Amino acid sequence: MDKTYQSINQPINTYETIKLNIMDNFYSKGDKMAKVMFNNIGEIIDTISRFIKEGKLDEAAKLFNSLDPPKAMDIVLRLDSDERMKLFTATELDNLIEVLARLPDEIVYEIASVKGIDDIAKILSKLPVDEIADVLFKLPSKMRTELLKVLPSGLSSEVAKVMKFPPESVGGIMTTQVPVFEEYMTVGEAIDLYINKMKLGLYDKHNHIYVVDRDKKLVGYIDVKMLLTRPRDIKLSKCVEKVQIHIDPFSDREEAARIAIAYDLVEVPVVDLDGRFLGIVSLDDLLDVMVSEYSEDLLKYGGFIETIRGSYIALHPFRLAIRRIPMLIYLYLINMVTGGIVATFENVIQKVAVLAAFMPMLADNSGNIGSQATALILRGIVTGEIRLSKNDIAKVILKEFVTTTFMLMFLAPLAFTIGFTIPYISTMNLMYSLRIASIVSIALAVSCYVADIIGALLPIILAKMKIDPATASAPVVTSIGDIATVSTYFLIAIALI
Repeated sequence: MDKTYQSINQPINTYETIKLNIMDNFYSKGDKMAKVMFNNIGEIIDTISRFIKEGKLDEAAKLFNSLDPPKAMDIVLRLDSDERMKLFTATELDNLIEVLARLPDEIVYEIASVKGIDDIAKILSKLPVDEIADVLFKLPSKMRTELLKVLPSGLSSEVAKVMKFPPESVGGIMTTQVPVFEEYMTVGEAIDLYINKMKLGLYDKHNHIYVVDRDKKLVGYIDVKMLLTRPRDIKLSKCVEKVQIHIDPFSDREEAARIAIAYDLVEVPVVDLDGRFLGIVSLDDLLDVMVSEYSEDLLKYGGFIETIRGSYIALHPFRLAIRRIPMLIYLYLINMVTGGIVATFENVIQKVAVLAAFMPMLADNSGNIGSQATALILRGIVTGEIRLSKNDIAKVILKEFVTTTFMLMFLAPLAFTIGFTIPYISTMNLMYSLRIASIVSIALAVSCYVADIIGALLPIILAKMKIDPATASAPVVTSIGDIATVSTYFLIAIALI
């Protein structure tokens, strides 16, 4: 029995098992065995790092080359910069080609620096046009220009067409290498041309044939399977299906994702303002968009002013700190306002010190309610469920008001009980304790209404101002809620004491 497989009752020292099998099996049984042995990413990283430190770059490269693209990508994300650079010099990076466009900017630049312009151009020429554009956008402008000159002229011109659009736009992710034929062609002519171009590898996507008129304006599309069943002598115009919807290249790529979901499409056609066909945005690109945008929105909601792109693991701690500091400074400034309000009511606190005991509870409660409302409204805006019309805004305000009322049916009695119990235990004064409980429960109710409405309206207001609504982050909503809560709390205290 192979020593790789041990009894289920015996403890397995994973690292030692890997170490043993590298010597006994890796070279003798080839890459297939390596794939079986190295299932755990941590084990692979440890082994590759050790090979690199020991100067065994050939062994590190052989192990790295045996990995499939997703694992290879994971490895380079987790290695440190020096280890990556050494590994890149020793391998052809064939297993990184299909994931190259998804690597962080820093790693793409490292690869380009190590491999040089000519080698990178060879790697890029194996990618679809939209992915080449994605990679080039990650590189400095000088290197980008040099690569466009070295790429084959036909490919370079196609890439240049895509790169004239912003990276965050539909045009920046669209695929131009798709079957496009004019409507006057016969089915037979289209099939023959389609097959010839397929053999030459000229299509990135080929689920549909797109039909245009003599002015290159989109007429419709034909499913390839349907095309093959049509008589060869009829014109394409006789069997074309009308496009349900299309999008212009300067639209936000999130809009393309929403359209694909709403209309259940695997491809969204892209046309210019005159209706001329430019290309398509495919489902796989849209999935990448949705993951990217979701991650970006999460970061903004968490309080990042500048979005972190790429891998957290690959990002240098200094750059991570720089991205986190601005929001913290902003929140310090907001909290200074809260501190100023508390200082204004210092005399009230001195007279009724127990009021200070309930401030954290009230502030946390309003912040949480506001953040919940913001998250729900953000989701509604992103999915298109909530429009920015007066009618929808009115519905949001009414719904949140009623929702808060229902929540207060549970929260207010609880707050009253807590507000009564704490001072009563220490003073045994019934009227005094009832007064404190009333202040706490009324302040809770007012702050909940204010925080909920602010949390709901803030992303809507930002969207109306053409600012990303995800900027209405949880820390911002919480800080605004704190100001409203503290002010309300002490004003009510002055009125009732």
